[in-house]
Amino acid sequence: MKVSYLLHVFIIFFISVFTHNVKGKDSIIESNLVKITLKYTEESELDIYYDNEKIDIKRPVIIHVHGGGWAEGSKDKEAYMGEFFQKKDFVSVLINYRLYSEINELDDMVEDVYKAIQWVVNNINQYGGDSEQITLIGHSAGANLNTLTMVKAALNMMVNGVQLQPFHLKHIISLNGHYEIENDSELSVKINVLKVAGVIPGLGFLKDYGKAREKLLVGKENDSNDQCKILKGMNDKSIIFLGADKYTFVECNFDVVVPYGTAKPMIEQLERTVEQIIIDHKVYPGGHNYILDGIKNKNSKIENELLSIVESVY
Repeated sequence: MKVSYLLHVFIIFFISVFTHNVKGKDSIIESNLVKITLKYTEESELDIYYDNEKIDIKRPVIIHVHGGGWAEGSKDKEAYMGEFFQKKDFVSVLINYRLYSEINELDDMVEDVYKAIQWVVNNINQYGGDSEQITLIGHSAGANLNTLTMVKAALNMMVNGVQLQPFHLKHIISLNGHYEIENDSELSVKINVLKVAGVIPGLGFLKDYGKAREKLLVGKENDSNDQCKILKGMNDKSIIFLGADKYTFVECNFDVVVPYGTAKPMIEQLERTVEQIIIDHKVYPGGHNYILDGIKNKNSKIENELLSIVESVY
C-alpha cells in the first residue's frame, strides 16, 4: 500500500515537472519573437516585430501604416498585423505618424511616413531585415499617405523645405485607399455628411474625420496633396521608376467608406506615366476593413490571400 502510494506520488510529481518543463520550453520559443518600440523622429514612434534568433538571417520586411481618416488610429490598434507577419517569418514594422489636430498640413504626415521608411531602409538590418526586400502596406488613410509619399519622393518634390529622395522598395500594397481629392464644394458636402453622421452614438469618429478634411484640405492648394493630379501633370512614360517594383490595389465591393472603383484613377495614371511597374488590382466581397478584420480574427482564407499578395514579388 505504501509503495503504491509513493509510486502514485512519484507519477504525479513526474507529470507536473514534465508539464512544467514543456511549458517552459514553449515560452522560450515564444520569447524569440520580440517587439520593441523606438523613436524615428522626436514626435513619432515605430514598433519592430522580429525574431532575435534570426538576426543574422536576412528576411523580407513589412512596413504597415494604419488608417483612421488622418484623425485617429495607431500602430497599437493594428498590432495584430505586426504579429501576423512576424510569425510568418517576416520582420514587420508598424509606425505612428502625427495626426490632425496635432498638425494641420498633410505634408507633415507625408514627412513622417517618408522618415519612417527611410529609418527602416537604413536600420532594419540590425533586426534581421533585408532592406532590399521591403513591402509597404497601408490601409485607408495609410494607403493614401503611402502612395502620396512614393510619388513625391520619386519626383524629388519638396516637403517642409526638404527635397525628398526616391526609394526602391519591392512592393506597395494599398488596402481600401483613396487617391484623389475633391474640389472644395464637393469636399464641403462630404464633410457635412460626416459631421451629421458623427452625431449618431458610436460614430463620433466620423465627426473627427470631417474636421480633419476641413482643416487639411478645404481652401488649400490641393494639387500637391493629390497624387493623381501630380501624375496627371507628367508626360506619358516619363517616370522610369516610382518607388517600388509592384503596386497592388485592394478594393472591396461592399466598402461604403471608400467605394469600389476609387483606385481606378490612380491605376490609370500609374499605367500611363511609369515605365517600369507591375500593377495588380484585387477585389474582394467585403467591407472597408475586410483584410484587417480577417487578420485580426485569424481567418485562414484572408490570411492566405494577403500572404499570396505579399509573396508574389519573392
